[in-house]
Amino acid sequence: MKLALQAMELFKGLNDIKGESVCLDILGGVYNFLGDYNKRLDCNLKCLALREKAKDLPAQLSTTNNIGDTYMELGDYKNALRYFKLCLNFPDLNAWIKAIVYSNIGEVYFHLKEYDSVPENLEKGLKYGEESNYWQIIIAAYLMQAKMLIIENKNKEALLPLGKAQEVAVEKGNKEEEYLLYRTYADVYGNLNQYEKAYFYLNKYHQLKEELLNDNSAQKLKKIEFEFQFKSIKNEAEETKEKNKLLTRAFNQIENQRNEIELKNLSITDSIKYAKRIQNSILPSSEKIESVLEQCFVFYHPKDIVSGDFYWIDRVGDEVIFSVIDCTGHGVPGAFVSLIACNALNKVILEKQITEPAKILTEIDQVIMNSFNNSETTVRDGMDMGVCTWNTKTNKLQFSGAYHSLFIHNGDTLEEIKGNRESIGNSLYENKSEFVNHDIEIQPKMTIYLSSDGFPDQFGGEKGKKLKWRGFKNLLEQITLSPIHAQLPLLKSFFTKWQGDLEQLDDVCVIGVKF
Repeated sequence: MKLALQAMELFKGLNDIKGESVCLDILGGVYNFLGDYNKRLDCNLKCLALREKAKDLPAQLSTTNNIGDTYMELGDYKNALRYFKLCLNFPDLNAWIKAIVYSNIGEVYFHLKEYDSVPENLEKGLKYGEESNYWQIIIAAYLMQAKMLIIENKNKEALLPLGKAQEVAVEKGNKEEEYLLYRTYADVYGNLNQYEKAYFYLNKYHQLKEELLNDNSAQKLKKIEFEFQFKSIKNEAEETKEKNKLLTRAFNQIENQRNEIELKNLSITDSIKYAKRIQNSILPSSEKIESVLEQCFVFYHPKDIVSGDFYWIDRVGDEVIFSVIDCTGHGVPGAFVSLIACNALNKVILEKQITEPAKILTEIDQVIMNSFNNSETTVRDGMDMGVCTWNTKTNKLQFSGAYHSLFIHNGDTLEEIKGNRESIGNSLYENKSEFVNHDIEIQPKMTIYLSSDGFPDQFGGEKGKKLKWRGFKNLLEQITLSPIHAQLPLLKSFFTKWQGDLEQLDDVCVIGVKF
């Protein structure tokens, strides 16, 4: 990266805007691998300005699409849509490019919940995908069509595009695409109350997920793609090598550095980014959350690419169970524990049909203990968590916590119900006390909150001190007067302003539910 910046300065000195734009494109690619999308966006925008000045239309098209993709990663879907639409204004677009752009536009409209605009763009993406034999786009378009039908509560109809997508995935032998389809199959059959089939596909989903964790095929494909991109950049750089021997040496240094970065870091970065996709897949979809908890928000803000915090929401009969889980550590170690924890929750609640919070914690504690006891050395990793069960028929709530509290606002005051002062997993104490189950009578306009310790532990403010639980509870008392869906942006805004320029200390996860 340092040599790329040095080469960029040399290009500036020669007033070679094409070479300067190539360096910015390289830097943008590095930041993309690192998951730093704000810095990638800065490089993309500067690169586009130079390529517009150079009137290099093919390069402009590539960079414009990169900008749209970066905005999509950042969750800024309006700007993503604007740049993807700009791609359509370029002349002589081939079917391959059209397939990418229309598919991206359809996905953006889906995230914006502008569902009327989704089908037309998906159909175009699918059409050009078939024309150019771009099978990844074909699968993505069919999957998005299925998700649209699920939103329209046309679950039976959703099985048709899912089947087409699976047929292509199986034909191409792509387990990664199959893996994503199985989860959607499980959701469809769950919505159709065909629980045996839902469980069958959910089981296939988890089996393939574990298999993919040990499969390096995605890493190899990414390496081939990286090498192809690097070759293109290298060919473009060859045009300017003869201008100056100093530039030739700079490019050789960049090439050597790239090879070294590729050998040392590419597999690690790819594995972490792929782990992020896997971890995100265990989280309940927004459609799933809205179907079981209509008046609800989730503030999920990992410290690193992957997270030790996660949330779990599902329904068993008349009871809705939701939980915030804070695994030991953050980043990669925390993410590994979170996968174990999620599998434990699925086994205890969905398979064993245990819904009482205290019993859930007891069962998960035993699962985690058994998992870590297989190690030859003592593992002190575990998790803190709070679990709530809401009976939608009796309108009663139960709570139990392992070093987690439940915060209840009844319209006038905020009350804290504390869980047990011990964690899930191996403990320093020889004997653990039984987890306590708390019964709560739900009152009109009552709002409840579960949170990991990431939010109150964050340093910030004018004095750079921790917010602490007292400050967090004061914040809840302020935002609870707002409608539940307006509370999420209030939490995000406060956290950003509080943190300021300081580093995020830990993963953050907060759930709010209004009854």
